[in-house]
Amino acid sequence: YRIALILGLVLLIISGTLGCGAKTPEDIFIAAQKALNDIKSYSTVITYIVVDGEEQREYRFKQWVSTPASFKIQMLAPENLVGKCIVSDGNEVLIEHSKVGDSLIFKAESLEQQRPLFIGDFLNSFWLSEDVEKKIHVDDEGTEYVVLTCPSSETGTSKGRQELWLRWPKLVPTKMVNYGGKNDISELILFEEFDKNWKPEENFFSISD
Repeated sequence: YRIALILGLVLLIISGTLGCGAKTPEDIFIAAQKALNDIKSYSTVITYIVVDGEEQREYRFKQWVSTPASFKIQMLAPENLVGKCIVSDGNEVLIEHSKVGDSLIFKAESLEQQRPLFIGDFLNSFWLSEDVEKKIHVDDEGTEYVVLTCPSSETGTSKGRQELWLRWPKLVPTKMVNYGGKNDISELILFEEFDKNWKPEENFFSISD
């Protein structure tokens, strides 16, 4: 009797543990939403690929972002852009190129549609859209991703869409993809060394006169 009682308690503990550990897809989506909402600033290294018809351009840069609109971009490739730095304090954007000794300042809103898509830009489109999709994708190596999809804000009335991929279970952003109206990739943003715990030092995004 005593052995049977012990075995019964062990089975109850095991079943309870398994029940608590198993997550439904909806649990995973809720966790992803919370993780994204909690990102107030981040740093990352980005490979940014732009596809225009038969032409493909690739850029690589270090990026620092702080919501709602401050960012800094330091170009790493191609070679002719190394040393170029773009800083925004949310109101103005400073573009400096140390190699040519040139600098320009613009109003932030004038360049909003010409900069690479940020995670915050995607989230604004996702939360405001009624036509969204959420899915779990497992690649050939067994790595699990949460994929969020919404219409692309840059394609107007066309049927373009954009995706944000998060690696499970740490929910680290790995890439964003923009698709054109014909379901072809127009932009691909690959995240490396993503640090969602990065915090800017004072005056990190300041623009000196």
